[in-house]
Amino acid sequence: MGLFDVFKRKNSDEQFKESEQQSDEPNSVDTSEQNLLNNGDFSSTNKSLSAELPIDEIYKYLQFDFESRGYEDALSNPDISYRDMNKKLIVSNLKVIFKQTKQTYTDNLNRTDFHISSRSQAGLVDIVELLKNQKSMLTEHLKEVIKMEEDLEKEEDYMIGMLLSYERGFLRGLAALSLETLNIKR
Repeated sequence: MGLFDVFKRKNSDEQFKESEQQSDEPNSVDTSEQNLLNNGDFSSTNKSLSAELPIDEIYKYLQFDFESRGYEDALSNPDISYRDMNKKLIVSNLKVIFKQTKQTYTDNLNRTDFHISSRSQAGLVDIVELLKNQKSMLTEHLKEVIKMEEDLEKEEDYMIGMLLSYERGFLRGLAALSLETLNIKR
């Protein structure tokens, strides 16, 4: 055995160990049910049960720190028309999130209906029940998104809190500008 054969053998052993480690991973085997879930976009919905749901994007937006943004906006441009324009922009962005979220839920409901039908025909009772539960959750979330959208139009407190927060920050920014101006003149 030559000197180069030792290096070749060592290199092939490392490749074998890497391929063995990959085959030991549970995700390396792709079953038909995993394909069903991945191709039917249930993977994103199932992951979202433990992570995030599309409706969570709305809640994140509502909880965003608009007060700091208002403060910074006032420092950069203290014009009231600028404030009003930004408040409209905040609402407009929320409406876009509503549309995206509703579309996501509608698409997922359509996929779920298809899979319920096809898995029923195949006699997969457990999968069908799982899919029906999934559909029920998606339907409830879609109803909640629609209700939130209506509440925004009615200017319910929890939906306009972001605007009040922005305005408070903007007023704080205006006050800071005024105080700074007074301090400079002294």
